[in-house]
Amino acid sequence: MTASSPGAVRRLRDDVVGRGLVEGLPGAFVAGLTRFGRPPEAELEALGAAVTDLARRLASGDVGDGDQPLLTRALYVAGQADLLAPHDVPSPMYDVLGTFRENLARPLGPRLAERPTTGRRWRLLGRTIGFPIGVPACVLNGSEAWVRHNVANGWNVLTYKTVRGRAHAPNEQPNWAFAARETASLAPGADADVVADPWDWVPPGSTTVSSVNSFGVPSPAPEEWMADLARAVAAVGEEQLLLVSVMGEGDDLAADFARTALLAQEAGAAVVELNLSCPNTLDRSAGGVKPPLCLDADATVAVVEHVRRALDDRTGLVAKLSWLDEQRLSALVPRLAPLVDGIAGINTVQSRVRRSDGTPTFPGRELAGLSGIAVREPALDLTRRLVALREAGGAHFDVLAMGGVTDPASFEALFAAGADAVQSAAGAFADPLLAAACVAALGDTLPRSVEAP
Repeated sequence: MTASSPGAVRRLRDDVVGRGLVEGLPGAFVAGLTRFGRPPEAELEALGAAVTDLARRLASGDVGDGDQPLLTRALYVAGQADLLAPHDVPSPMYDVLGTFRENLARPLGPRLAERPTTGRRWRLLGRTIGFPIGVPACVLNGSEAWVRHNVANGWNVLTYKTVRGRAHAPNEQPNWAFAARETASLAPGADADVVADPWDWVPPGSTTVSSVNSFGVPSPAPEEWMADLARAVAAVGEEQLLLVSVMGEGDDLAADFARTALLAQEAGAAVVELNLSCPNTLDRSAGGVKPPLCLDADATVAVVEHVRRALDDRTGLVAKLSWLDEQRLSALVPRLAPLVDGIAGINTVQSRVRRSDGTPTFPGRELAGLSGIAVREPALDLTRRLVALREAGGAHFDVLAMGGVTDPASFEALFAAGADAVQSAAGAFADPLLAAACVAALGDTLPRSVEAP
């Protein structure tokens, strides 16, 4: 768990008392805990009693650093997570009880006063950047506010959350939950049958964090996201690279991908990433969602070809894939390599996700995306095979790797496997200062750097 600074709990306690929140804390905590379902009565009673006792001790002043874990959870679940960061108490970056819209303008967690940097540079997609760690296309990069927040905390390779050519509402809440029972990696290609309850919790900073999500690729209307994207492009500096993820839909899929990519280019995107790997697109199938597009090689290549022809030659193009087996990947990559500047992967692993009582964690959607340490080995496996295919082929492409990055060692493993940049979603969700930790641990020793301009 990420520790707070000395005295942080006392300062937080004084703030909570000063705002008159202590008396209502137990009730607000239970309301948040049961927002999307009801834990077993014994678990609910035990947690409620613990927070009631904490509130009593907050009122009397009998709290200390040992109360940080419970106080963090109590305030986060009670809808008061905004109080944590000003007192240097870590919290998850995203409010899982809030709506997608509410979260767009409200990054949670600490924001460093001084951005971590090394003074060294690395090459990525024809540019030079600072330490090559970032956040992939997800709700943690859904707006200018998120991009600014992430830049301040040392994340340099930022992929603006997937946008569409028309407004698209998110799936019904809940949309994101901790998968607290998944504390080790699946084997590459293994089927995932995950138990995750909406009230599960993983302490901020945990290196064994996993999560499940089912947002359904929500998107504001183009006139809204294009204006916000233009502001986000202006918010990044010389050490950062901002990619923009796009997705097509409808009967003429390739043409819609291209139309949306052109909108992103018009708004200032220097690199467009094609979301070919989403595990959460709704369908009327038994699982409620479609398989990732990249499982269909011909459809994938048709999309990439169409977009490449449409974009300006100066605009970079990245294809994002899910985990693919040896046969699928070795058949697809040689067809993609001449068309793209980079390949990103992996997206979350499409998994069967149920509550402890057997019902779907996400209403009406048995299949959802699994991320975090649970997908670490599949991510390493795909990265190694992408690098091998690159070395064996005639066309160069950069590799943007992600999956299971929760600490400096897991970042280093993907980079050592040949990735040109490494991104983290579940790890960043649990620990907003993960990039700073990686810079501190590896900034002076990470290989393949180039002379700064």
